[in-house]
Amino acid sequence: MRKFISVLVSAAVSASAIAITPTSAEGKKAASEKSGMVILGDSIAAGFTVNGNVEHNYGEICGDYLGCDVANYAVVGDDTDDLIKLIDGMSSAQKSKVANAEYVVVSIGGNDIIEYVARRLLDFAATKTDYNFFNEGYSAKDIPEKPSLTELMKILNLKGEGGIEEYATSSTSALLELNSTVTGISADLCYNDEKHDGYIANNIIPNVKNATAKIKAINPDAKIIVQNIYQPFQFQPDYVAKVYGKNSSKASIINVIRFQLEKVMKTYDTELNTVEGIDKVDVKAEFTSLDETPSISSPGHASYFIDVQTGRIITADVHPNQKGHLAIAAAILEKIGDLHDDNGLLRKVYNGLDDKEKYPEIALKTYKKVAGKEPVVTTTSTTTTTTTTSTTTTTKKPTTTTTTSTTTTTKKPTTTTTTSTTTTTKKPTTTTTTSATTTTKKPTTTTTTSVTTTAVTTTQPQKPTLALGDVNGDNHVDSVDASQVLKEYAAQSTNGNGSFTDEQKTAGDIDKNGMVDSVDASKILAYYAYVSNTPGDIKPIEEFVKK
Repeated sequence: MRKFISVLVSAAVSASAIAITPTSAEGKKAASEKSGMVILGDSIAAGFTVNGNVEHNYGEICGDYLGCDVANYAVVGDDTDDLIKLIDGMSSAQKSKVANAEYVVVSIGGNDIIEYVARRLLDFAATKTDYNFFNEGYSAKDIPEKPSLTELMKILNLKGEGGIEEYATSSTSALLELNSTVTGISADLCYNDEKHDGYIANNIIPNVKNATAKIKAINPDAKIIVQNIYQPFQFQPDYVAKVYGKNSSKASIINVIRFQLEKVMKTYDTELNTVEGIDKVDVKAEFTSLDETPSISSPGHASYFIDVQTGRIITADVHPNQKGHLAIAAAILEKIGDLHDDNGLLRKVYNGLDDKEKYPEIALKTYKKVAGKEPVVTTTSTTTTTTTTSTTTTTKKPTTTTTTSTTTTTKKPTTTTTTSTTTTTKKPTTTTTTSATTTTKKPTTTTTTSVTTTAVTTTQPQKPTLALGDVNGDNHVDSVDASQVLKEYAAQSTNGNGSFTDEQKTAGDIDKNGMVDSVDASKILAYYAYVSNTPGDIKPIEEFVKK
């Protein structure tokens, strides 16, 4: 219906422009005369959410900041194939907008990934004929060629009797099979070799290159800006613990999906670098807003920019909310580089946020850079100067802790002198602290001098005898280790009592989050696959899991 309405609007615009449509020579302005912005792509670019469009999408915010017209031709649900068809089928009026635009901004690729993952999951469900993996009224014959996320949720039985969730908790082998299936889908998206599809490199990126070439054919001078894709499953740990249970099978599945999606979106970002003639905008980095690699304990901040933490996966919205569109606009404007102090829509949207104190730091830094200085407000104030001098000395000693404190206070017209001394002896650590403070109160100046001496002792932890990932101690990291990690996780989830020694727990905790779970098993399996398929030098697992 949305596409039908878009076609009608385009036709009306074309009809009204027939009498004045210039020839190709007349319709193209010189590069220095070009202005305006064209938005192309999917539901992200269109401003769509499951509760209706955002009030101000990022194209509108950018247009207001730059003082230019914006033509938004994005279509909800479009993938890269659809983008090419849209460009090929543009009306003369739409082509004129592209031909005379200074900037063409593209958001695309997310639906390609969703369609591939959804089809693979449904194909997997079709193989489990002894289970009820399809919702009532659906069967394998109802699987679309390119299923959307909505279609996946309608067809796949996630929570019902005999469904995916029940299967995942039925046995360790079932959980391992699901884990392996998700990992395999991720590998086929990311790895471009004889054993994997390399779907991103071989299908999505060629379409992006094709679309770029078609835009360049219409407007050789356009600055084409392409967004990478954020990782939407960055659920906060307290939310997962509250809604699904910290060590539950649901939490385990979420962690597996999160880990694999990080890899998929990183691959898409890397492959975008091979597309010539574009400027990439790193929306993923803005939404994640972390200096370190995302982990279970620190997954990133995408849940601030998209409304995924709704209490149910089926109701989660992976589209940017108003805060998300503000962050995308700021990232695009930073890439364009024509920055100035703003008092328009960009600042208005930010000031209208009711939780701006939670705005992630890295994304906030981008916003502040683009927004510039606040509107000038003139005030008068009186300043009082206070001078403080302090000296700190650290000394290590073995056995005695002594603290002496002397305070003298002089005040006119009344004088009070107080002296106190405290001595404490403690073993086996020694800390000596001496503090002397003298304060004289006068009308305008306060001077404080303090001296502190501190002793510190440290103990080196024992080095574990088992290598990381090698929980059975056979000097190999393989599927046997992954299976044992899953069994340990299942035991802990069922009765809270596993059988691993402390050394095994340390060896099995691949992501160093203090727990042994299915994510650790997934990483062990991924490393085992890497070792099995890599000739020559092999990275240690510590280096491998950092990528």
